[in-house]
Amino acid sequence: MADQWQLVGKIKDPHGLGGEVVVLIFSGQADWKNRLKTCLLSKSETLSGPSQEMAIERIKGHKLGLQIKFKNIQNRNQSEALVGQFFYIPSDLLISRKGETIYLREILHFQVIDETVGSVGLITDFSSNGPQDLLVVTEGQKKYEIPFVQAFIKKISFEEKTVYMSLPPGLLELENEDL
Repeated sequence: MADQWQLVGKIKDPHGLGGEVVVLIFSGQADWKNRLKTCLLSKSETLSGPSQEMAIERIKGHKLGLQIKFKNIQNRNQSEALVGQFFYIPSDLLISRKGETIYLREILHFQVIDETVGSVGLITDFSSNGPQDLLVVTEGQKKYEIPFVQAFIKKISFEEKTVYMSLPPGLLELENEDL
């Protein structure tokens, strides 16, 4: 079930008296919002506990993420009970269309190849240093956090499940010293 849903946010606050909530979106972007019809709410970040699928009546942007009205939530008391729950969307909403910027999860488990070093390892996770996304790349006992920036990306091959990069000299040695 976890692979059908992707964690993207958390319910932060109730909004108004009619049962709406404010959902903090972790990435700050919700370009999928107009296609969202249902979501999953869970008290668990890993979907290990109980969860409930919720139908969405209305959705609009909000300074913190999204303002959502669920079909079965009618008043502020009900919306207050949802505060703190994790907000999941269907994973298929996070697949880019041709010409769009990719979603990071689309390259999870891709191989990273540097034009000088060769194989760096497998993308096993993602991180952020604030201004940019980082690929967490693992090769044996070594783990690297590589900035996922246009200047380093040469090509992404979905057929080969490979990200070809041109990394600055010494980046991989510097990364490995910190770990």
